[in-house]
Parts: sequence; structure tokens; C-alpha cells
Amino acid sequence: FCNINVTTSDLILHSHPHKIPLAAAVFLGCAVEDPTMATEFLPLLFVPQLLFAGFFVRTDLIPVWLRWAQYLCSLTYGVRLALLVEFGDCAADPTIMPNQCAQLFEINQVDEDEKALYWIILWGLFLTFRLGGLAILRKKATKFY
Repeated sequence: FCNINVTTSDLILHSHPHKIPLAAAVFLGCAVEDPTMATEFLPLLFVPQLLFAGFFVRTDLIPVWLRWAQYLCSLTYGVRLALLVEFGDCAADPTIMPNQCAQLFEINQVDEDEKALYWIILWGLFLTFRLGGLAILRKKATKFY
């Protein structure tokens, strides 16, 4: 009936990038004393993700002095990986004119050669937030006793 082709990278992409913002939220929760304060800080964590990922607002429309923040947002790399998985074949097809997939890659600064780098950055952010949260909790535990 349907030709569904699910690759390993599709499965990994749909199961892992959400863990990085979750790790950032855990880090934030570990850093504050009161849980209600952590919920008040969550918009500071998630709104920049939406603004700088290049999904809702094109990054070339963001002021130049503020564009550097996109490289700190994990959603940027998740969106780039999702675009590679979804439109990678279309962007590489030279018979499609005009190639809107290639234009989408250009607008979002997606480079297929940097796919491994996107994964390394995502895992690096994940480990940084998780280990940072662990270090904060450990320091709080030693201060308590």
C-alpha cells in the first residue's frame, strides 16, 4: 500500500534532540532553590530556542550583532538535522528547477557535510547540561551537610 522507508537516522532524530532542552531545564532546576523560580525562568530558556532556530524567523532577518546566539540553541541543530532528513534527497536532485529544497538549506545555513558536527554539538550540549546539573547538585549536597 504505502512505501514507508524509515532509516536509522530518522529514528535517532525523532527520539533524541528533545533531550537537550530537557537537560537544560534540569540544569536550570538544579541551579535554583525554589521550583517555582525554575518555572519562571523557563521562558528565558525556550523562547530564544524558537527565535534563533531559523524555523519561525529567518536568521538573516535577525540583527547581525545578535545572530551569534543561534549557535547556543540546540533547536538550531535539531532543525538542521530534521531538514537534512526530510529534504536531503530533494536538495541534491539537479533536475528540480527551481530547487526550493536547496533554497531552504541555504536560508537555514544547512550543510550536509556538517551533519556529524550537528550531532556532536547536540550531544556536547546534552552532556554539558546534564553534568553541570550533577555538579550543582553535588555542591549543594556538600553544602547542606
